[in-house]
Amino acid sequence: MNLIAERLQKLEEKIRQLTEDHHRIKTENDSLTRQTGEQQQIIEQQKEETEHLKKQVQALMIARSVENNHETDRVKSKIQDLVREIDRCIELLNK
Repeated sequence: MNLIAERLQKLEEKIRQLTEDHHRIKTENDSLTRQTGEQQQIIEQQKEETEHLKKQVQALMIARSVENNHETDRVKSKIQDLVREIDRCIELLNK
């Protein structure tokens, strides 16, 4: 009878230990699941921010392109003015 009581006590202890382990692991799993959700939200926010920044970069590139076109137009105009002046000088020299 003593042997059965010992085995029963060991069995109850193992069941208690398994129950504690199960509770601990379940709590840890819930915590990790919550952390995963939070990380997913952060990832989504960073993706949105990245897209926003990409759009800003694209807008800046377009703005610089337009600015460069205006600068190019001014340079071309200046060159044309200089060529006209050179042509006038050549005409004067030919007379």
